[in-house]
Amino acid sequence: MIFIGLLLLTLSVMLLPILPALIEWRWPSDVVPLQIDEADALDPPVLAHRFAALLQEVLRSGAIHLGESAIAQLKAGKADAPWPFSPLEKSDNRSDRVWRIEGDIQLPTNFSFHAEVSASADLRTAPHAVYRALWADGALHLAAHSSVLRWAHGAQVRIAEACVLAGRVTATQSLVVGAGVQFTLLHAPVIDFAPSPRAVAASAPKRRAMTVWPAVVRWDAQLQRGLAGASLVIEDGRAWQGDLVCMGDLSLGADCLVDGSLKARGDLQLGRGCRVIGSVFAEGSIHMAEGCTVLGAVVSETALHVGAGGEFGAAGRPTTVAAPQLELATGVRAHGTVWAGEKGWTAGERVPVPIPGQGLRINMTERAVA
Repeated sequence: MIFIGLLLLTLSVMLLPILPALIEWRWPSDVVPLQIDEADALDPPVLAHRFAALLQEVLRSGAIHLGESAIAQLKAGKADAPWPFSPLEKSDNRSDRVWRIEGDIQLPTNFSFHAEVSASADLRTAPHAVYRALWADGALHLAAHSSVLRWAHGAQVRIAEACVLAGRVTATQSLVVGAGVQFTLLHAPVIDFAPSPRAVAASAPKRRAMTVWPAVVRWDAQLQRGLAGASLVIEDGRAWQGDLVCMGDLSLGADCLVDGSLKARGDLQLGRGCRVIGSVFAEGSIHMAEGCTVLGAVVSETALHVGAGGEFGAAGRPTTVAAPQLELATGVRAHGTVWAGEKGWTAGERVPVPIPGQGLRINMTERAVA
């Protein structure tokens, strides 16, 4: 008996700290989706800004190296002027020097830059080239089939088709991403994916208020939130105010209006033209049909598939879109940060090859700005 009593006492001591978590897992009460810092606490342009500040400091001091990389300075002249490459750089068709260019510049074809390239005005890359990091005080144009290994930043950034963006790409004003582009993290006040002519907004569809909820939903009218203990399908054209959590799969029909947030422990589907004023979270995959709008954060622990013409956030209201796998159709627009934890891509043929440049040496510049 003494042994059994000691055993029970030991188990009680072990289980007591995790008892609230077990209760929440079995009888969840978190009817509001996880809070996402919509100002993006990760500060996506941080690597670019650190590099720019460090380069300015080094140049003011008169140093000729940034970390272990030599600095090459160039005043942009005629487009056909020869680049001052060393014999080794010419033979390897690559440069490991940090380049600081005054003025507009077009980077040479059949040549890769394995250290940072910075331009005081507009910067245009060449197709099928590999770049470690790119900075433009003006516009940055990334040519088709080129790759960025670390980061890229500009006032306006335009990415042509079939590029591979292994690092983060950020813009101060706007970012346009072409078709068939692989990406990881993108950030700008407005991001257009595989842009197509945006259709003129149609008149708002007629919606019916959700006055009676299905039996599976336990709705709290005072708190304006509900909990569905099983999978739930909501018919077309429904509207309500408040948050909704579903313990299974959650599917909304076309043209629903949600003045609140959604959360599903399974998959979550938004029908054509749905509008969510709050945030959307799912442990499973999220499927958004064409023309959906979500003003808050959108987070899936599995995958996110977005149909044509979808929109996240709004002008002056940035948000965060995140999932391990992220697929975006033509005409999608986002305001803020789009983050693919494993792989993201836009509509169109994707490059079926691994990201190039794996195994590049990490120099002191990397350590200084990382």
